[in-house]
Amino acid sequence: MKYIYLIAILFLCLNLKAQNDRFIFGFFPEASLKYNISEKYSITHKVESQHGLFDSNRLNDELQYEHSLTDLQSFIGRRLTPFLKADIGYQYRVEEGENTHRTIQQVSILQRGSFYRIGHRVRIDQTYFQEESTLHRARYRIKGQIPLQGRELDPGENYLAISNELIYMIQSSEDDLENRLTAAYGFYIDDKNKIEIGLDYRTDDYLVKDRFRHRLWFKFGYYKSL
Repeated sequence: MKYIYLIAILFLCLNLKAQNDRFIFGFFPEASLKYNISEKYSITHKVESQHGLFDSNRLNDELQYEHSLTDLQSFIGRRLTPFLKADIGYQYRVEEGENTHRTIQQVSILQRGSFYRIGHRVRIDQTYFQEESTLHRARYRIKGQIPLQGRELDPGENYLAISNELIYMIQSSEDDLENRLTAAYGFYIDDKNKIEIGLDYRTDDYLVKDRFRHRLWFKFGYYKSL
């Protein structure tokens, strides 16, 4: 549990400078199910949802619950080598105002060390709206995983996972940048089940004058493989 406290302190320190910008806080549950359909192909279904508790744009400082969005995703992936995988996917987003559709294409690369794992993911996606132009995004994420007992991660042990993702987006003639920094304490139950609890810190509107935004999500996820 001490690692969770250290992660919380890190993200709260990052947010001290956010007092004059828009700041949002809430919780972010997610779950995924993955199964193989052949030696090389796999299917992954994922659901994630954001629930806001605090928004500095409100006139008062009271906590107020608000459902932000829910994403339903499905991917089909092909294992090209033991360390290289390609996926295509579809997402349906439920949120106030307008539900949207998104197509996703990505490539993932895994690096294994003597006591760590590093994953690289390059993703592009396209979000479709009824009245607006398509939103295009290019994303790169790097994620590291370190066991907390010994040099290898065995069933019943815990681990620390840290990732950072940079996103460039463009819609019509407007573009912007977003950064997502996450840190989580993981419980590796066995080869088919794991749980992660941590924090997800997001900043965006870098290229929009006087509209910088910080979002801090308390994140917990369950990941199942068949």
